[in-house]
Amino acid sequence: MSLYLLGYANFAVAHEPIFGTGPHTIYKDGVGLELKYERDQSQHGYEQALHLHATYGLTADWAVAVEVPQVKKIEENQNASGTGDVMLQTKWRFYRRDYAEGQQDQVALLAAVKFPTGDTDSEPSLGSGSTDTIIGFTVGRESRTLYYFADLRYRINGENDKKASLTLKKGNAWLYGASFGFRPWLSEYWEPDMVFLMELFGKQQAKATLKNKALENTGGHTTFVGPSFLWSYKNWMVTGGVSVPVMQNLNGEQEKQQYQFALGIELHL
Repeated sequence: MSLYLLGYANFAVAHEPIFGTGPHTIYKDGVGLELKYERDQSQHGYEQALHLHATYGLTADWAVAVEVPQVKKIEENQNASGTGDVMLQTKWRFYRRDYAEGQQDQVALLAAVKFPTGDTDSEPSLGSGSTDTIIGFTVGRESRTLYYFADLRYRINGENDKKASLTLKKGNAWLYGASFGFRPWLSEYWEPDMVFLMELFGKQQAKATLKNKALENTGGHTTFVGPSFLWSYKNWMVTGGVSVPVMQNLNGEQEKQQYQFALGIELHL
């Protein structure tokens, strides 16, 4: 499964990494809508998802969001599609400092809960069958021309709630990211704006357990690198990017990933 699906989706309409996350929230009573397509290609199959993501600004520094994915998975001769696991998210920006000439520093805490709404009886499974929690923080510095972001998150995976007799539990995971971006030319609000990013992100996951015994062919460390772009016009934004693995240190024998691709459109109201 892709790092985006395992991680924490971005809040709509923000100049932030598309494979990771950043400290931006949305203005008080603001509504952000995002539709994003993502594809994760592996050696013998792929997973693709269309994510519907809605954000609401409780305050200028505190936002909540919900994400509903429509997923399709193909693994060799198996094929399944339908609604995946729904995720509720929140982000609190507790630090913001503005400097001269448009520079700004921000730090935010984030949390999310993923619910087992996806079908676990299909082959392959469309959901994890577990209720999982994500906590973390993210920092960012931006000016009119340069962007820097970093984030660190920890995912706590629950046991398979829908097949409790299996007592299957995926390993907990650290997720991390770092990005650098630049705006090649300056523009006004009513003019189209372009930002390019180079993103690095990864996951260090413990082995899964079955009846409290570790499964050898699970867990490991994977790191991706790739470019992305953010094109905006007024309150609309189009995002896209592709990433490839530069390190896949997996335990035992596991199928390796080949690339990840994402393309989305965002609107704030």
